[in-house]
This record gives sequence, C-alpha cells and structure tokens, in this order.
Amino acid sequence: MSTVASISGATAEEFETLRAKAQEMGATTAFSATESAQALEYMAMAGWSTSEMADGLAGVMNLAAASGEDLAATSDIVTDAMTAFGMSAEQSTYFSDVLAKTASSANTNVGLMGETFKYIAPLAGAMNYSIEDMSVAIGLMANAGIKGSQSGTSLRNIITNLASPTDTVVTAMEALGISLVDSDGKTKTFNTTLSEMRESFADLDEVQRTQYASAIAGKEGMSGFLALINSSDSDFEALTKSIENCAGASEEMAKIRLDNLEGDVTLFKSAVEGAKIAVSDKLSPVLRDIVQKATEVIPKIQEKLSSAIDAGKKAVTRIKDAFSPFIDKLKIAADESGILDKAAGFLKDS
Repeated sequence: MSTVASISGATAEEFETLRAKAQEMGATTAFSATESAQALEYMAMAGWSTSEMADGLAGVMNLAAASGEDLAATSDIVTDAMTAFGMSAEQSTYFSDVLAKTASSANTNVGLMGETFKYIAPLAGAMNYSIEDMSVAIGLMANAGIKGSQSGTSLRNIITNLASPTDTVVTAMEALGISLVDSDGKTKTFNTTLSEMRESFADLDEVQRTQYASAIAGKEGMSGFLALINSSDSDFEALTKSIENCAGASEEMAKIRLDNLEGDVTLFKSAVEGAKIAVSDKLSPVLRDIVQKATEVIPKIQEKLSSAIDAGKKAVTRIKDAFSPFIDKLKIAADESGILDKAAGFLKDS
C-alpha cells in the first residue's frame, strides 16, 4: 500500500480509503489483503484515481477468482487492455465480465486473452472496435486451437491489411464485396465486417477460400482468418449472444468456483490475514516508535564502541612500546649464551 500511495500520489484520506478497500476485499474474497494491494498497484500505474481503483477492484478480483488467474497479473491485463481500447475505469467490472464470459464459453483463458491483447488492443482501440467483438474473434480462433500470441498476430494482420490494404488485398476485397465502411462512410463494427466476410466466403470452394484468406490476412494470419470464416453459424451466434449477455458473469463464476471446501479454506485464510492486520494496526505505532528510537541510538553506540576500540589499540601500543626494550635485551642475552640453540638441540634429540 505504501507503493500504491507513492505511485498514485494519494492524499492521507485517499490512502486510508484504498487501504480499507484492500482490507475489506482481503477479508471477504478469495484473495488476501496483500494481493489486493498488489492489484491496486497496477491500477495506480495505469493512472486510475482513488475512486476508480476502489470501484474497479471488486470486478478485477472477481475475474481473477473466476478464472483462477493470479490477481496482480489479472489487474495488469485489465488495466493495460482497457487503456488500449479507450475504456474508462468505471467500465472495469463490465470489461471483466466480458473476459470471464469469453473464457467460459470458448477454449481459452484470461491469461491467453491478455497475451492476445498485447498485439491487437491498441490497433482495435484505434479502429474503435469493441471489446465484445474482439472477444468473439478471439474465442472463435481459440476453438480452432489458435490462441495467445498466435491469435494476436493473426488478428493484427487481418485488421491492418483490411484498414491499409495493398493492391492484392484491395483486389480480394472488391471481388468479395468487403468494405470496412458503410454507405455513410462510417466504420463498421468488426462483428459486422466479420459477418459479411463469412457470407462472402460461404459460396467459395476450399481452394478459393485459402487463396483469398492468404491474400487478405497474409501467410501468418491466414490460419486465424480461416478459423473465423470456417466456424459454424451456430457457434458464431452462440458465442456472440453469450458475450452480449455477460453482465455479472465474473461475480457469479467466482462464487461458483469458491462454493466448495477448498473455497471455504481459502476464504478462512483471507479472514485470518484480515485479523492479523487488525492486530498489527494496534501494535504497529508502538513498534515503529521502538524501532525508530533504536535506530537513533545505534549510531551513538557505534561511536562509543569505535572510541573504545581506538583507546584499546592505543593502550596495547603503549604496553608494547614499554616492554619492547626489555624483550630486545632478553633476546640478545639468549643469543649470546646460546641457550636457544641448546634448547632446540635438546628438543631434537628427545
């Protein structure tokens, strides 16, 4: 939380609001207060205000709990992708619901979707494409085994080529009757464009589909493009409707995931940490005072010890200097008498 305060520039009052929110979430959810604070850290780095962080935390935590992902990583995915899509922090709960519903309705997960967003979120945001439409495309590709960075690369190629077409792409688009804008010159939604492409490809044979897919999406994107085109109408419509009706999905999924003994134990651990923090809050001021005073005293102790050591060294030097002449005379006398040589010979013989 100190890190959150330093990044966000929160006032003392705002800091206490965020700290209380982290403690509340830690005591009542599957995540600890420490994990909640880490999630707030990513929100602070994304530039969210205190109120936005407090309001958005629950949605992010529900998404992490529903998906089984790490809370801090989930917060990072949500904040980065929302910024790229041009969405406000107030929409974080809905954004979380979209991701949760997609992950539960298609063969993917939040972590893989986050990897895909790295490639397409800024571009989709620039095209004003919605998170719902992108999630449908991601889900359809995932059902065909194209996920993570691979689906991100495919979608990026598709959108880029359609928005800024080469002569080859223009020829293919004209032949298929594909256009990104409507009769009024407004950009169509990606779902509308995708629906029209699916209709255009419906009457083509396998060879023609492959040729046009390669022309529009390129070699790196054609597999993903064909996954979008070849998916059945029922799958396309079911996934689209599922995502359209996603409100509350992350919270409901989080509750279901925790409705077992393991979930009870997890909640118990979070509650215990909350109790430990409450006790620590009472003791912390006293302990901090003790540590701070001890810190002030240690340099003084160090100074006195240093002085004592210096004085000891001087005393030893004086003693050495005082006895040095006497020791030298004994050594000379011993050498002259040969007593040292006799003692050495005696020891050798024995």
